Amino acid sequence: MIRTTPRRVLKSVRGRGASQPVTAALSLENLHFGYGRRAAVRGVSLQLAPGDCYGFLGHNGAGKTTVMRLCLGLLRPAKGRVLVFGRDAQQERRRANANIGAVIERPGFHNHVTARNNLVALARLQGLAPKLAVAEAERVLDRTGMTYAAQRRVGTFSMGMRQRLGIAQALLGRPKVLLLDEPTNGLDPEGIAELRALLRRLTREERVAVMLSSHQLAELEGLCNRVGVLRDGEMLVEGDLATLRRRVSMRHVITGDLDALQRQLAQLDLMAERDGDRLLVDLGDRAPGDVTRALAAAAELTSFAPEQATLERIYLQASAGAFADAAPVAGERDDARIEDDAPTRSGYGSPQRPQWRSFRYELTTMLRKRSTLPLLLAPCAVAVVSVNRYVGAVQQGLRQVELEERFSADAGSGFLATAQALQSATPALCFALLWFASQTIAADRSNDTLRNSLVRSLRRQDVLCGKLGVLFGAMLVGWAALVAATMATSALTVGFGDLEEISRYGDRDLLAASAEIWPTMLTSLFQMILPLAALTSIAAAMSATTRLPALALALACGAALLPEMVRGMLDERAGYLLTSHLPLLWQDDSAIGYSAAVARGAADALWRWADFAVLAPLLWLALGIALLAVLLQRMRIR
Repeated sequence: MIRTTPRRVLKSVRGRGASQPVTAALSLENLHFGYGRRAAVRGVSLQLAPGDCYGFLGHNGAGKTTVMRLCLGLLRPAKGRVLVFGRDAQQERRRANANIGAVIERPGFHNHVTARNNLVALARLQGLAPKLAVAEAERVLDRTGMTYAAQRRVGTFSMGMRQRLGIAQALLGRPKVLLLDEPTNGLDPEGIAELRALLRRLTREERVAVMLSSHQLAELEGLCNRVGVLRDGEMLVEGDLATLRRRVSMRHVITGDLDALQRQLAQLDLMAERDGDRLLVDLGDRAPGDVTRALAAAAELTSFAPEQATLERIYLQASAGAFADAAPVAGERDDARIEDDAPTRSGYGSPQRPQWRSFRYELTTMLRKRSTLPLLLAPCAVAVVSVNRYVGAVQQGLRQVELEERFSADAGSGFLATAQALQSATPALCFALLWFASQTIAADRSNDTLRNSLVRSLRRQDVLCGKLGVLFGAMLVGWAALVAATMATSALTVGFGDLEEISRYGDRDLLAASAEIWPTMLTSLFQMILPLAALTSIAAAMSATTRLPALALALACGAALLPEMVRGMLDERAGYLLTSHLPLLWQDDSAIGYSAAVARGAADALWRWADFAVLAPLLWLALGIALLAVLLQRMRIR
């Protein structure tokens, strides 16, 4: 009997003569999910044991992909739960996903990276040691026939090659549950045959539980031992294929003199359907032997045999309501006792140190992008140019004094050169940080690579920590490199001595003593870290609002600069604006602007927002992180 209420499968304990329950590899219990007011999944229940190949059938938009996303935690069910080897996947996401490999719709990869490096990075993200990650990448490349393209960039791949690589990444770590959504997309006939052979080995030899959805029902024939038919988010029928085939209305295939045979069938009150060079007839309660004898006596009869109940017939009859009497419950297995030593976790990979694994993966991804180094070094180049322009201006001023074109000019100071260079270069660094942070999630969603992180043994907060760690690390490295390049250039060209004014008569007046400037300069350099971190977090939060990288950058710039429009309305509370603590091209009220005034020897040097120096950037930083965390937790990932 076909049932919809899942229950545990029993197994015999070898050598003990007793039985005890063994947990199913994957079990879905009464799953509900909706997009807005539209219910996409309604009460779906099913169960896979180790070694099952489950054919998930349904029309476009039936909810098959949504169910798979719910299994992986990419979507959160409104009701019901997912169990992976008995563990609640919602509560133990890391351990659950450590056992699952998946291909959901189109596979996502970093196009500028080779196939091998993509797989090695994902294997490392899954927790494999470096040498084992390389070996595992080679294994899955060989298993999917992709070794020949291992050193090619994924951006040059055809659709079929990307699909093969997607199946390869799903096999990383030898998962015990495999979810394949339309895995034959883009594959040629040879590739489909190889995939079928691979799935047979996985299910029969390695006891992997496979859930396979496909619109090409013929491709599932001979693979599946269990099927489920989904329509409009609701399971119509679900159970063992052999049982379902027995329940399909039996038709017989007749060949011979079709016209004469069809007339004879009509005389027997049997309606025949002509299908090419054969007749299909439902005998009802008639005995096949009686019908055979009647047909053979009336006309030429070449063959008379029952029709094989194909998946297509099962699907069509389920869609027509033929199983309505058997559909109150589904999911119980006919083979209630299974001989299998199913493991409770994956053979390779580890759910340990998830934040570190996520950080390492994000760092590797960032370093492999061609734009990373130029964007981080561009502010340094701006600063060096600015210092040299300052040196040129100082030298020109001194020459004018020698030529008695001016009465006096300052002799230059490395402090002032550094402060002015930072005023010019920090906006460039801010733009680089806006670029990095605004792309961190939007670009991953656009390329479908964010899903690769979340289907590994990671929770969303682990991905959040990894991304923020890399962004804040890039911010610190960028700021440190900018400060180092600026101060080194200033030291080599001007030196960090006192700032003096030289008159045409050779008199020297002290404008600013180096001993007084050093503390202010160092303080201002450290004071810039919080505003830069806050800018990074706000841009990262904007990255989580869209799948379009260009729009994410525009939103990040807007979130950083638009509050500046209300500055006139805030008066003395303008110190709460983040832009009050960052050098802008049109104004500078930041700590760097204050240090520049001190370095010039200005007697009225004043930092207006000293009281907000820590509080305001800290509030913006907390706002950005909190907003990013909320958006990422609530995000529906394709």
